[in-house]
Amino acid sequence: MSEPPAKRKKTILDFFKKNKSEQDQQKTKKNTNKMADSKANLPVKPLVSVKLPQTTSQAGTSLAGTSVGSDFKGVTSAPGPSSLADAIHGTNNQSPTLPMECDSPTLFSDSDQSDMRNSVGPDSEDHILDIPTRKPSERKNDCVFRGMPITKMNRSPSCLEKLQCLASVAAHKVLFKVPFQYSGKPPDPFPYNFKDRWDNDHVRMPCSNYNEYPVKGKDGKQTVRRRWDMITEVLLCDIHGPYELEEVILTYNSRYSERWDFKTLHYFFSKEIEVAERNHFFKTTLKEMVRLALNLPNLCTQPIPLLKKEKSRSVTFSQQQISCLLANAFFCTFPRRNARQKTSEYSNYPSINFNSLFDGEPNQVKLEKMRCIMNYFRRVTSSVPTGTVTFIRQTVDKFPDWQKLDTSLRGLHVSAEGTIEDDGIGMLQVDFANKYLGGGVFGQGCVQEEIRFLICPEMIVSRLITECLENNECLIMKGCERFSDYDGYAKTFRWKDNYEDKTPRDDWGRRCTDVVAIDALIFHGYARQFKSSSVTRELNKAYCGFMNPHVKDAKNLPAVCTGNWGCGAFGGDKQLKALIQLIAASQAKRDLCYFTFDDTDLRDNLYRIHDYLTNVNPIGISNILTLIDQYERNVVNKFSRKKDLTLYEYIIKVFDGSLENTDSEPESPGDFSQSSQEGINLESVHGKAQKSLNV
Repeated sequence: MSEPPAKRKKTILDFFKKNKSEQDQQKTKKNTNKMADSKANLPVKPLVSVKLPQTTSQAGTSLAGTSVGSDFKGVTSAPGPSSLADAIHGTNNQSPTLPMECDSPTLFSDSDQSDMRNSVGPDSEDHILDIPTRKPSERKNDCVFRGMPITKMNRSPSCLEKLQCLASVAAHKVLFKVPFQYSGKPPDPFPYNFKDRWDNDHVRMPCSNYNEYPVKGKDGKQTVRRRWDMITEVLLCDIHGPYELEEVILTYNSRYSERWDFKTLHYFFSKEIEVAERNHFFKTTLKEMVRLALNLPNLCTQPIPLLKKEKSRSVTFSQQQISCLLANAFFCTFPRRNARQKTSEYSNYPSINFNSLFDGEPNQVKLEKMRCIMNYFRRVTSSVPTGTVTFIRQTVDKFPDWQKLDTSLRGLHVSAEGTIEDDGIGMLQVDFANKYLGGGVFGQGCVQEEIRFLICPEMIVSRLITECLENNECLIMKGCERFSDYDGYAKTFRWKDNYEDKTPRDDWGRRCTDVVAIDALIFHGYARQFKSSSVTRELNKAYCGFMNPHVKDAKNLPAVCTGNWGCGAFGGDKQLKALIQLIAASQAKRDLCYFTFDDTDLRDNLYRIHDYLTNVNPIGISNILTLIDQYERNVVNKFSRKKDLTLYEYIIKVFDGSLENTDSEPESPGDFSQSSQEGINLESVHGKAQKSLNV
């Protein structure tokens, strides 16, 4: 082992220290030495003495809102009960099933670029190379932006209507005692005694009497034991380190003893973190996690419904209940969730047990994921979280006839600086999701969705209850608290700091943070995404995530906050995907706040085309889609891959008459009845756009 460096990386334990100056100094320190171990090739953490914690209260501040707005009320085809989660009754298009508990195409990290090229296709190499390796620049007060000021965009809670009284109904299951109004205390479980439902429509709970496991008796014969008794028995034993923790987990998962290797878990506690931090975890945090996990039958007393395909439904948990469920996931107690076969009961669900995070050769990304998870458990075991979280599966059975819409584009704010989670507070924030929620959060994946799930671990519970999304479905997560700050992106991702979330709460106790998970298509060839069927699918998916049929007035709808959805490893064209989201948001009566991930060209070009289509030469949605279709036939399809003429350039050149002569002349863009100008000079367009920017 190489000599320990003089400076060390900040650890989670540092946040227990009272000396703030020490913390500020540690923030800038970085480990530069490497292990001599060629197998792991990971940085050595020096065995430096660390102060033991002076206090164990690190809970995030809870700011109760006053009159803080209405909830999404579900979607229904006809008026129903006064529920805030009424259902849409519709059908879904079936899509192929991916194997469970293994990384699907959306899980790629930047370190797997060679694999991504094979998966996305040779025509998309330019897009593969666009995958960032660092976090976007922090948004500054003098940030250069285009379009409307971000301060003028609708945000919750100020733009929302007052919430109705929280109640549990058929389409919205509340898993604690109601009526409930947030008062800074955790909700009370309801009913008082555990009620079990061991069936296909509810989570099969670890503490169920039906959860049994085969074991060998003293006489060598195989018998069946209640698995919760086994879990309780071994978790209450002294667990001194990672190898003992592995032994405990495999006691009630013995069939996987030859398949789970726990190498990342071993390395994290043996070599990645310092001795004092490790000792504190096993002597204090882990014991509290055990207590939290074993309290499952007392905290989660109602059957937890699964959010299944073809049905709009909502579930509201307390944050305390979520912490209990995640503690059980950490100890890998959930039954029937480890099978990977396509015929297994939960083959259409993401994995929930943490064994995938613990497994495999350690690398820096997975170790940083472990730091995020450890920080979350340190927080929730030090101080009980008091709020609530709602998960809403939204299914839409009837979409707009996009080719017949005259809707104009709504307002746009676009900036190269900033991130959705940092600067989109109060807006509807987009999760660039996998159809299996959370993507590769337990594996190698570490891009937008995985990072969001790591800094807001309560989102991981969506994997317990949500079947994979169909083309006409999304998942809305309301109230998930943020616990960590981070640096980097993909292979450079690093846990940075504890994060105190000061987002206000609504009357139900939820943070006013709405995140919508929408999964984009993966394109194996550049041209395919411009086909009308692909464009329509992406429009429908974005619209499904952005629409709220129970809020009729646009003034009560927060803006959508998004970015390069479906680009990078997915092969999406940034200009096309930005325009698709702008169209879908406009039809959903929402303005769009767009962060381009440090791409200043996209910032300027997106503003320019928005200004052109709304001010210079205003046209509606149907005519914009006609132009996209013509671009596919006359430019993309002709050359079979990306050429110098971009989509936005093509749209402007169609109107100003500056298209070059080709063997295949573009067809007429149709009857653009909303257009009041013909043959617009391109220099005039530039001039108007520049004049608008200078105002």
